[in-house]
Amino acid sequence: MYHIRKRIGVVSVCLLLVFLLAACGSGSTSAPAQDNPKESGEVKLNMWAHQGQEKEVAFYKTRIQKFNEAHKGKINVNLQIIPSGAGHAYEDKINAAVTSGGLPDILDMDGPFVANYASTRILASLDEYIDETDKQDFAPSIMQQGTYEGKLYALGAMESSLVLFYNKKLLQEAGITPPDSLDKAWTWQQFADHAKQLSKEGRYGVTLNMNLGVGEWMTFLGSVFVWSNGGELLSPDKKKAEGYVNAPASVEALQFIHKLFADKSANISDTPTDFEEGRAAMSIQGPWIIQGFDKYKDLDWGMTYLPYSKQKVSASGSWAFGISAQTKHPREAAEVVKWMTNKESTVEISKLTGMPPARESAFKELPQYNEMPLKVVKDQVLNTAHARPATPAYPVLSAKFAEAYQAAAMGQNVQEALNKAAQETDRELQRFNR
Repeated sequence: MYHIRKRIGVVSVCLLLVFLLAACGSGSTSAPAQDNPKESGEVKLNMWAHQGQEKEVAFYKTRIQKFNEAHKGKINVNLQIIPSGAGHAYEDKINAAVTSGGLPDILDMDGPFVANYASTRILASLDEYIDETDKQDFAPSIMQQGTYEGKLYALGAMESSLVLFYNKKLLQEAGITPPDSLDKAWTWQQFADHAKQLSKEGRYGVTLNMNLGVGEWMTFLGSVFVWSNGGELLSPDKKKAEGYVNAPASVEALQFIHKLFADKSANISDTPTDFEEGRAAMSIQGPWIIQGFDKYKDLDWGMTYLPYSKQKVSASGSWAFGISAQTKHPREAAEVVKWMTNKESTVEISKLTGMPPARESAFKELPQYNEMPLKVVKDQVLNTAHARPATPAYPVLSAKFAEAYQAAAMGQNVQEALNKAAQETDRELQRFNR
């Protein structure tokens, strides 16, 4: 009992001293309450975006500036544009940042890398921040691209496709009429014949843009030829490459690519502006190059559908935004993702780049997609689009397939190159299939 009374007495004295000290220091007015930094402080976020086309980068910068203005005092985003470099330089930088704890709060990524980033916990899920009504407005391909194992990890502002651009003057001189509807698309043989006919001294029939290097471009383009020929890069369950990426259909597809170069219909040493400057009569490229056509006053260009083998197929998937698993402010970071992919953003980036918007509501404000030439893009996005496989092993699959594409273009053994792609991809898949 004595020890209890003693402790009570000590506590009482201490409380009295605290009260007296507080009263002496307060003066005639109460001291103001200290601000809670979580409630009143401005959250500062870092964001990475890849070095895309000039107008695309301008879009990123302008939209983030407007975000900061709209959220002044609450959220401020520091945007850093990261050079893409050759191959997977941008992706390499992201991977390096993982181990050092240096990931930004928000980052953009090429669509097929979402599965890898989600499985390796580079990304955090967006599900709790995006409501169902908003999700339903996105094109199905955008949702598929950003989803891994049933969870949403990324959203894009735009979709993509590959089309066949052509020089109207050169095709008219050769008496070649390009298809004006999807059901009239050229077969591979027709395309090859026209490309060979259009080739002459100082000009190639088509450029396949080898200047873009051995990287994602070659997979983006080459996979379309595989799919059109009835092949696949992976098994339906995405757990096996052997017997798929190196199957006869895949080999035949890359051998077709080889023949274009062997026939001198395509130039393995092309330059970035061969089509724009008349050194190539046609070009398989994405609609993002349209923004640069106004620099070439003599270029009278048209756009038509991709040629096909057994089935009509086109590429899909583009850059998307997500929040990193290392961010300390996931809710605020998600607000940036929503801002960059809202209706206003999707309409704006489509107008700037010529890329189809990611939201169905945005198409209603872009009537140009109902008429040629952009109708080609819309037709393919809605009818023939094929996504690259959603697998955590995609970086290895893409890198090795791109090497096989390069080998085909240079006349090397296609089967051996694809066998290597299958072996390396399956080895990588084993890490995730355990």
